[in-house]
Amino acid sequence: MNIFNTPSKYPVGIDISDLSMKLVQLNKTRQAVVLQTLSRVAVPSGYIDGGAIKNKAGAAELLRKLLTETIFGKVSSREAVVSLPETKTFIKLLSLNSAGENLSDAVKVEIAKNIPYELADVNYDWQVINQNRDRQKILIAAVPKKIADDYAAILEGVGLLPVALEIEAAAIARSILPLAYESDKTTLILDIGASRSGLIAYADGAILFTASLPISGKKYTAIIAQKLNLTLAKAEEAKIICGLDSQAAQGIIAKTLKQMTDELVAKIKAALQHLAAYYPANLSVGQIYLCGGGASLLGLDAMLKQKLNIEVTIGDIFTNIRVTSRQKEKYLREKYSAVNGEAQRRERQQDFSLTFAAAAGLALRSIYLN
Repeated sequence: MNIFNTPSKYPVGIDISDLSMKLVQLNKTRQAVVLQTLSRVAVPSGYIDGGAIKNKAGAAELLRKLLTETIFGKVSSREAVVSLPETKTFIKLLSLNSAGENLSDAVKVEIAKNIPYELADVNYDWQVINQNRDRQKILIAAVPKKIADDYAAILEGVGLLPVALEIEAAAIARSILPLAYESDKTTLILDIGASRSGLIAYADGAILFTASLPISGKKYTAIIAQKLNLTLAKAEEAKIICGLDSQAAQGIIAKTLKQMTDELVAKIKAALQHLAAYYPANLSVGQIYLCGGGASLLGLDAMLKQKLNIEVTIGDIFTNIRVTSRQKEKYLREKYSAVNGEAQRRERQQDFSLTFAAAAGLALRSIYLN
């Protein structure tokens, strides 16, 4: 069965994680980059674990569903740019001497020193970010060959051509930060997901480092469900509606979520210490952007700003993409409501576009290259 329309020169961006697959396809007009296609499917437990594909046949079937049963629009390209799991990849900015040995050989030696894998077992890439007479900054990235091969195989199995496999952090930064983004201070991007969270440190036009944080939204949803005797689905709704509001649900939800936010603050402070130790020239942090499904947690941005004394902003994946108000309202927002106490109804509209941050960044890659 041919599931594609006429092929486009703009590949789809596909973000694969343990809990979901997401797809974004963009188009480019004379005036702007526009949203053409959006799709998402849930991944059953056990199909993908820690970024490793465990059920290849099942994952392939989900990919077919992702391509055909879209939220809106149609997929019009066989080409795909796909994210590699952050927990299985390695990315770091190195500073090397500009003089002397062959650059390629020097980078290879440094990669072997800095990655937690044997060089023979990984695919790696690098690029010069900037240089002067004495030093040059090199961004290196590596992923185990088995992970890359497994991802490429399931894509090819459903008729897709993987034109690039990209580290998730690079895609997220491309989505959240404005094109040609400039700042004299380091920017942090905090991606808060259902199964894990991640931190990206960005400065001087490049990612300095990434950190995987063992903090998940689903863990705290389960705690809320247990404390309030709710199903997981109802607990998730309650978490979205009440957030960090201490007046809601007798403060039980806010108190539970405070444990999560305390964990986040501790991990961010550890990252700031790492920044000071290894990137002293980029010590000053001017901005934190939030993305991922947990980014819109009620009160989170204000709480982080207060605890860290750093400006905190909920990110926008449409910073570099034009999207209509109708598309946002109809396809990217959900309304939640619950009864609190004496029939007091609380409602909240949740924008879930930030869950597509990586997919949007992947889709932008080829448009930027063009």
